[in-house]
Amino acid sequence: MHQLSGLDATFLYLETPEMPMHVGALHVFELPPGYPGRFLTALRKHLAARLPAAPVLRRRLWWMPLNMANPAWVDAEPDLRQHIVEVKLPKGAGLPELEAAVARLHPVLLDRKKPLWKMHVFEGLAPGADGRRRVALYTQLHHAAVDGQAAVALANVLLDVTPE
Repeated sequence: MHQLSGLDATFLYLETPEMPMHVGALHVFELPPGYPGRFLTALRKHLAARLPAAPVLRRRLWWMPLNMANPAWVDAEPDLRQHIVEVKLPKGAGLPELEAAVARLHPVLLDRKKPLWKMHVFEGLAPGADGRRRVALYTQLHHAAVDGQAAVALANVLLDVTPE
């Protein structure tokens, strides 16, 4: 158990549906020609392998009795089927449709009973200029869990495809 700092706890206390305190990032990927299978399945498998190196994704909040102190982080095993979900766009969707879908998702607060992150995989995007299949990934991480520097370090762990 690791108690949140005053600043990190403040991000929880200030959060409202009108002012979510998670940070989001949108990535659009062009898949290699002939990419087999589903990107969603591959991403879940990849993250399952990377979870040991990403402790921020394996903890959830523990609220103190009567809220007499800041909450703490406790170990939790995320259910990757709930944390990495698919969003189907209309076939041949472009960036305006993708951006509208992200705009609908961003105000949705993260479930505080689970680790404070979620990934949305968007299928249905129109192919890239060279005809390659595209998928998008919208990630949400609560600001109580990561600051800018920690988010960059996490991205390096998750997006690196080498075994090291």
